[in-house]
Amino acid sequence: MITMFRTIYSMILFVAGVLHFTQEKIFRSIVPKFLPFRRLIVLVSGVMELAFSILLWVQKGQKLTGKLLALFMIIIFPANIYMAAKNRTYINGKKIHPIFLWLRLPLQIPLILGALYVTNHTKKDVEPNKPLS
Repeated sequence: MITMFRTIYSMILFVAGVLHFTQEKIFRSIVPKFLPFRRLIVLVSGVMELAFSILLWVQKGQKLTGKLLALFMIIIFPANIYMAAKNRTYINGKKIHPIFLWLRLPLQIPLILGALYVTNHTKKDVEPNKPLS
């Protein structure tokens, strides 16, 4: 079960990380305008998401990875609020209905808790001769 959650979380992070580079202008539009270096913020957060997608599979330091990933999810939450408040997201050039952006906000909670959950189980936590599930 843990492996399945870790795989899903890792894939979400990987896709989001790649999108930070391929759709950089869209991601830049959800960074509040009062922040400097908005493009750099998008690129660095993309690198971090790619790094976390890999670090979820590195056995050593899983608890630290989970704490840092949870903190990262908390730090980016204001951008999600800004995106919903300003309706800054587009798919194929069309704005997403604001209700979907607002409904997306509570999903940050399982992402924060999931970061801690999937990194709280290592091979040494599982009984010998029992596969990680």
